[in-house]
Amino acid sequence: MAKITQALLCGIDVSLQSLDIAQSDGFAKRIPNTIEAIDAWLSTLPEGTHIALEATSIYHEAVLERALECEHRVYVINGKQLHHYREAVNQRAKTDASDAALLLRYLTHERSHLEPVTPLNAQQKRLWRLLKRRAALVRLRTQAHLSLGSLAETHAMEKQFIGSINAMIKELEKQLLVLARELGWEEQLQQCQSIPGIGRLNALGLVACFHRGSFCRSDKFVAFLGLDVRVRDSGKCVGKRKLTKRGDSEMRRLLYNAAMSFARDPQYKPLYTRLLESGRSSTAAYVILARKLVRIAYCLLQRGEYFDRERFKSTCGAT
Repeated sequence: MAKITQALLCGIDVSLQSLDIAQSDGFAKRIPNTIEAIDAWLSTLPEGTHIALEATSIYHEAVLERALECEHRVYVINGKQLHHYREAVNQRAKTDASDAALLLRYLTHERSHLEPVTPLNAQQKRLWRLLKRRAALVRLRTQAHLSLGSLAETHAMEKQFIGSINAMIKELEKQLLVLARELGWEEQLQQCQSIPGIGRLNALGLVACFHRGSFCRSDKFVAFLGLDVRVRDSGKCVGKRKLTKRGDSEMRRLLYNAAMSFARDPQYKPLYTRLLESGRSSTAAYVILARKLVRIAYCLLQRGEYFDRERFKSTCGAT
């Protein structure tokens, strides 16, 4: 009879200088956060090892990429989620080593509910880096406008500075479209852009997110973008509904803007009006429409189809 072997599990606490590692075989060690040290450690792991990392700014990227290249299954855990787990299991100590052990414990008990990271090729990695840089420039532009635009003495400086930022944003968008063509996403971009309210950048973000994982249904795709609703009810108490906001914040901003554009279309404005008449605030109505746009985009990308206005009108009652 063949011997059943259990997969090795690892929890890694990441910092700028080092990686604290806890393994299910009892191994615990600290190694430098360098490519050489990471490769040396990965070479000791059996095939198909499961690794849990806490998400950091960029410090976890090296071990994440090297582990994926070795075809291990890697799970990136949200820091806030891990904090709540620490409180739930009453772990009083918080050190790098104890955090690694906590990640291992979390992976051991929750692995069946976690989604492993999907490996990205070099072009996809670069595209995501450029998307994040663009988002940073957009935030900087907003801050500059609020800080400098309110004073007459700094108005000229604000205009010059924002002009430079806009030029950088346009250059990044050109590079993003080149990468999208290299990845063969042109038709999928057109499918998303056929949806009212979805522009070139919204389409690029949706297609990039669509290729980040394997989504079996639209609910999964909505949750990946952080547009799913957190429900907190108990007995007769009905809690306030809030978005989980687990996904990329810039994508949610773009989709909210797309929903506003969708609601201005005379053919679909009645949908927005009905939401307001049902008691929703304008913000809630736009979020609902953004979620609808995501579901439509998911269906079109799954089926390889283009948006059909007549079909949408008949199913949603838009006039």
